Amino acid sequence: MNKNGLSTRGNALASGSTRVDMELFHNAMQDLYDPETNPDGAFPLNVAENRLMSGVIREGLTGITSKETIPDWVLNYTETIGHPEVRETIALFMEEHLCKCHIDPDSIGFSAGVSAIIETSSFLLGNKGDVVVIPAPSYPMYTKDMGIKSGLERYDLQTHYNIEETGSAAPVTVPLLEEAKKKIRSEGKQFKLLVITSPDNPTGCIYGEEQLRELAEWCIGNNIHMIVNEIYALSQIDTSDKLISADYKEDLVFTSFASIMKDIQSDFLHLWYGLSKDFAMSGLRFGIVHSLNEDFINAMRNINIPHMVSNHTQWMVSELFKRSDFIKGFVQKNKEMITASYTEVVKTLRKIGAPYIPARGSLFIWADLSKYLKEDSDKGQEELWMDIYKNTGVLLTPGAGFGHRKKGLFRIVHTAIPASHLAVAMKKMGSYLSRHQKV
Repeated sequence: MNKNGLSTRGNALASGSTRVDMELFHNAMQDLYDPETNPDGAFPLNVAENRLMSGVIREGLTGITSKETIPDWVLNYTETIGHPEVRETIALFMEEHLCKCHIDPDSIGFSAGVSAIIETSSFLLGNKGDVVVIPAPSYPMYTKDMGIKSGLERYDLQTHYNIEETGSAAPVTVPLLEEAKKKIRSEGKQFKLLVITSPDNPTGCIYGEEQLRELAEWCIGNNIHMIVNEIYALSQIDTSDKLISADYKEDLVFTSFASIMKDIQSDFLHLWYGLSKDFAMSGLRFGIVHSLNEDFINAMRNINIPHMVSNHTQWMVSELFKRSDFIKGFVQKNKEMITASYTEVVKTLRKIGAPYIPARGSLFIWADLSKYLKEDSDKGQEELWMDIYKNTGVLLTPGAGFGHRKKGLFRIVHTAIPASHLAVAMKKMGSYLSRHQKV
């Protein structure tokens, strides 16, 4: 008998941690590197935040809250999927900056962060035991965001083994989806959702327009919901930068799934977006879903009450996004800053001869440090991860949970600390790995 009185679910959630690296993250945040006061401090490069641009956003929001009067509606209940005027503002922003196509405000809804959007969407689109296919490697928390409450099962689609096998275009094809469908059906389960991220987490790859259309048509033909997570859509790398341009063999540009949704007009196509990454607002909790499935949006109205974005946040964001010059300037500056921090990491990886996938966007670089493993196993990967942290203070995200079969792959969040600190972190990590390479 449970003495604590928790449910079976409660007891299961009470044990363990949300992520394998979160305890160390909190530890590192209490011991941050400072060149003057803490030169032996930590460099947490494992949580997806854009701290390079947080000061710009803070300044913009402060200008609003100090000069503008809070409207009456902020203190009252509003529509559960977002205040109508705010949805109009966000729809116009998406039209101008994401897709260059019309977005009906009635086709979008807000939840308190993209995690809430993911949880709500999976609850409405799939039944317990249904399978969501996600190309590997991919965001570890998809497993819990879709599994804890909705009961969906994650299937990691293996598209490659060595990262040298792929470039900066996502290697997902219809034949791979067909193979996954057959395997899932052979186990008596239903392939219900395909979730892709573009730009991708952790590889930074993007999906081309033709590829997105082909995948969308296949999903519609198989009654499978296709969702594209574009939370990093405006966090793009300047691939023409002379330090990295040779890495990009394909002529590929980012295409928002919204433009394809507009052309195809299907109930099986959906888009996720949020402000945590592109706009350095992870603490404000503002997630967005766009769907032309009217029943989905109506269902969201009824389930979204516990996940509503606060009216004060909606108002601040709406006022900020009405300032088109600010948003345009922010996006351009963000691209410059991200490109600079990305190239800083690339220089170190090239120096030590560690393979990486050329990113076209996101806040990450996905690197292969397998040559430093003492043993090719989960244990060996964890030991390397801890060795790097203990000896350099650099905390990476280990490959565990990303669903990729190869060991020794790590995600590096190059926007998580100031640029000057990142340079120190890379020097320390590069020097340590060079001295400790397995013979």
